[in-house]
Amino acid sequence: MARFLWLVLANPADGADAEFNRWYDEEHVHDVVGVEGVRSVQRFEFAATGGTAAPDQRYLAVYEVEADSPEAAIEAMNKARAEAGRMRGTSSLDPDVRLWYFRPIGPLITSP
Repeated sequence: MARFLWLVLANPADGADAEFNRWYDEEHVHDVVGVEGVRSVQRFEFAATGGTAAPDQRYLAVYEVEADSPEAAIEAMNKARAEAGRMRGTSSLDPDVRLWYFRPIGPLITSP
């Protein structure tokens, strides 16, 4: 099994910030962590640039996923979406969502 980081950048629909954050924190992350291979999730809100342009999306969710390949992880997610009641959606999500899988290419280095 390989380890991947799945990065999801998203915005709420116009005027739907409170509902978007309630749905994401109370429903969506729990639905996604229930999918086979998804090990963890942490959400972030954009804070500042490092001298480059700000992203179009204000929120980032970082999921840790274990799967044979990104395609296998995507297949598991699509299967969960297809099962009735398993992956609840919301109209508070702006449809311009960005999704990327990254694989590690070096060891995790931590401070002493």
